[in-house]
Amino acid sequence: MKLLFSDARIWRYLIAATGKFVELGVIKINENGLVFKAMDPSRTALVEFIISREAFDEFNVDKEATLVLNIEDASKIVKTADKNDKIGLDWTESSITFIFERKGVPRYFTLPLQVGGIAEEIPELSIEYKNMYRVGGTILYEAINSIEDVGDVLRIEGDEKELRLRAISDIGEAEIILSIDKGTLDEASVEHAGFKVSYGMEYLSYMKQPIKLADNVVIRVDSDLPCHLELNYMQGAKVNYYIAPRVE
Repeated sequence: MKLLFSDARIWRYLIAATGKFVELGVIKINENGLVFKAMDPSRTALVEFIISREAFDEFNVDKEATLVLNIEDASKIVKTADKNDKIGLDWTESSITFIFERKGVPRYFTLPLQVGGIAEEIPELSIEYKNMYRVGGTILYEAINSIEDVGDVLRIEGDEKELRLRAISDIGEAEIILSIDKGTLDEASVEHAGFKVSYGMEYLSYMKQPIKLADNVVIRVDSDLPCHLELNYMQGAKVNYYIAPRVE
């Protein structure tokens, strides 16, 4: 059994980001593709990384598998990936092997799999949102990067034309406005204008690098609801990232 995906950088940055707040993650593989999921112990953030069968360069799977990883250990391995690397996975009942391939030369790294039932503990989320914004990954990365050091609270507000990101702390505030009219928002579909909701800034900061690599990011948000970031990649992969709202 083996999988091969064209861009190892997505794995590198996503696993590194997830490892900042999660100890264990789960990879589920079946005939439809691969799903990696992880949730932090406080149930504040949930990551879901989806690669369909068609997005793989090679997909050789003859039975379903559920693999539990130590994210810190996996992060040490995938951070060796270069921008020109493809990434492959092979596995047994007790181990997983990461294969990085560059110019036809493979490198193999094997880790033991973890024993645990966390696969059943990570919920399936289905939330209806009335507000959706689409923005380029680089633009959202630069917005987060420019205000994250000002405050530990991120307040998101918006209407049919603008999405406002505001970092707040005891020392002050910083605000970024993404706008349809100025071309920094690609799309906005808003039924509940005037919403206002706050999140922990660190959970956006964790995901900066995966956001930067994304072709576009769909932001779904509303008062009192988790923020849902959908990171879409040109290679055919997708990340769903949910952040629970702060209780004021």
